Amino acid sequence: MLVKECMTDNYSSLKMASSFRQAVTYFLQVKTGILPVVDVDNKIVGVFTRYSLYRALLDGVQLDSPITSYIIFDVVTVYEDEDLSTARLSLLRNKIAHAIVVTRDNRVCGILGHADTTRAYEIKTKSLVDSLEFLIANMPTGVIAIDRNNSILVMNKAADSMCGQSDQAMFGKQVSAALPEIHELLASHQMQEETLLNRITIGNRKLLIIAKLLTHVDHPWGALVLLQDLTDYEAIADELESTKSLKQTLQTFLDAAYDGLILIDEQGKTQMVNDALCELVHQSKEEVIGQPADKFFPELKMGEALAEEFPGEQIEAIMMGKRRSLVTKIPILREKKTVGAIGKIIYKNLNKWKNVATRLENLEKEVSYYRAELSLLGGSTFDLDDILTRNDEMDRIKRMARQSATGFSSILLLGESGTGKELFARGIHAASNRPGNFIKINCAATPFELWESEFFGYADGAFTGAKRGGKPGKFELANNGTLFLDEIGDMPLSMQVKLLRVLQEREFERVGGTETIRVNVRIVAATNKNLEQMVAADEFREDLYYRLNVIPIQIPPLRHRSEDIPLLATAITKKFRHLMGMGPVTISKNAIMKLSSHHWPGNVRELENVIERAMNCLNGNVLDVHHLPEYLQYTRKERETEFRMTSANEQEVARSDVYKKMVYEAEKQAVETALRAAGQNRTLAAKMLGISRSQFYKKLSKFQSNERV
Repeated sequence: MLVKECMTDNYSSLKMASSFRQAVTYFLQVKTGILPVVDVDNKIVGVFTRYSLYRALLDGVQLDSPITSYIIFDVVTVYEDEDLSTARLSLLRNKIAHAIVVTRDNRVCGILGHADTTRAYEIKTKSLVDSLEFLIANMPTGVIAIDRNNSILVMNKAADSMCGQSDQAMFGKQVSAALPEIHELLASHQMQEETLLNRITIGNRKLLIIAKLLTHVDHPWGALVLLQDLTDYEAIADELESTKSLKQTLQTFLDAAYDGLILIDEQGKTQMVNDALCELVHQSKEEVIGQPADKFFPELKMGEALAEEFPGEQIEAIMMGKRRSLVTKIPILREKKTVGAIGKIIYKNLNKWKNVATRLENLEKEVSYYRAELSLLGGSTFDLDDILTRNDEMDRIKRMARQSATGFSSILLLGESGTGKELFARGIHAASNRPGNFIKINCAATPFELWESEFFGYADGAFTGAKRGGKPGKFELANNGTLFLDEIGDMPLSMQVKLLRVLQEREFERVGGTETIRVNVRIVAATNKNLEQMVAADEFREDLYYRLNVIPIQIPPLRHRSEDIPLLATAITKKFRHLMGMGPVTISKNAIMKLSSHHWPGNVRELENVIERAMNCLNGNVLDVHHLPEYLQYTRKERETEFRMTSANEQEVARSDVYKKMVYEAEKQAVETALRAAGQNRTLAAKMLGISRSQFYKKLSKFQSNERV
């Protein structure tokens, strides 16, 4: 504690010329026996005391006389930042009651007296006592202080709780009456100065007691008793012992298991492993326990089960060493957080699993077949995520389609034939969450005379042969849903006017009917034609074009996203192998290279056609180059080289009927394949073969005439 914290700063000071009257006035005001005398800079010059005043009055000095002759110039001063104990020693050493407190530059800032130091020490002592009492009262350890008469002086709350006391009124009670168990223990040991350490039980609490005899100047003062509650610790110890026993039992159970078992923690380290798994990898438990599981069991990939995206329990076939094994990985969750994983490895007598695997394979084929059939009927739900791609542009288009799906504006899907416009339309409907149905109408395949009844339906008796009760049209069926207008570029101009009216007014009448029907339909249209050119050529209505072209989505052709070809080829192969009831089929790297180098004028539809043909030619489980159509087996340069060689040797080749037949069959197969890939569109098929339309018609006519013959 510093001097400035306890000094009296309420003081008055005198000057050399001050009068006795001023001194008397200050003594009455500040109630102090000393006044500092300072100069103009408030620096100490001397002091004037009450005793100086008394001597002056005895000498008959007048009150208005200056005090100069009675100033004491031998002054004891202390610094304000000096330690209080040092200042107190200075007072005692100089045998004075007061000292003047000054700053380091000798300016007066207060007065320090014995009363100030006494008051400061009293405050400090009280603070220490309060702190000690608070500390003892709130200690988790029980504290009991006993005087030499065996009366309780102190007993804190922890001791009250441990000893079963519900009140604080223990002060002054005899230990023998209040706490007989402690009294008996202390009396039985006839405790001297050594520390007593023992265990006792009070009520249902098991306590550790530490007692120490307290003496003062060779006279016993009393004793201090400390209590520590062992009840919870012993319960924890029992629980740990039980856990240890349970772990040993669990390890025995694991070792008795026929299959390999492993337990890892959230860091991927092995916590438990059984004998069967150690036998499989030829390692001991001591080597494996505490080590990363991937170090000794890399084939298991146990770390996958710790990932947040792990789907849950999975079964997979792997090779561990030279043994084929089935692995099941199960994450361990605690409060929805993965804290470990269990792995089960079956590698003995796998034959019993063959029947199960066969049944699962057959069921998978059936599910795939019926799912494909349902999709063809338009009854399945198709999501935009089902559109497979690794192309950044396609990903952007999918995001755009999903974002616009929840609105009500018309969407126009643009792209070549076979790019998947209908899949986008179905995905947009699924993402829209509209409660109605997805209804498709092909504008290119609807007969002209049925346009109006197909779109708007007809009333009862509208025409001869009309269905009794009438029939709803596509707009009614799509109410609160999505109407997909495929090949919108082929819609007749006369129908475009009626379609525009429905889009604007959201209402129509059935053919032959008078009732106005209101609908809420989302329009998604698609075409492979250039509608802007058609509008310029008066082949498509401009107002309808702008009504449909609110959100245009241009789907890129397959040749512009060649990185998707391997992904799509694999998926299509898997689909057809299920439909055909075949086993696993893989595509060779050479076949993938051939597929990736093709121009694909027929887009994904052509790719499906090629894969389907190749699957029909397959006699193993690997789809290779020779299974592909001939026009895909050679690059364009290879075909041009072959053509030049054929021209150079035309006369010689003409002599060979066998070679002519081979050329004929190859051309015929190429034409048929191109027609299938182009959806029977002859103009597109001619482009795919790289010949003019007239040449294509000549070849087609030749092949058809030969078939008729």
